[in-house]
Amino acid sequence: MSQQEHLMDNLLNIDLEIIDSVRELHQSNWDSVTLKQQVGDLLKIRDGLVDKLMSLKEHDHECGCGHNHE
Repeated sequence: MSQQEHLMDNLLNIDLEIIDSVRELHQSNWDSVTLKQQVGDLLKIRDGLVDKLMSLKEHDHECGCGHNHE
């Protein structure tokens, strides 16, 4: 698995955790400070993963066709 694939897999897992946390928060009538903090922390982690993924894409000038597209 490439680094990009690994980051995308982690991103998907974080997105699923965010969705689960938001559902729990909704069920608690948006009244759980702990869940709100958890969602905030997960969003920070997600932002970091997106930044890393975009950084890799900026440095990758190959689309997979065998040609360098600089």
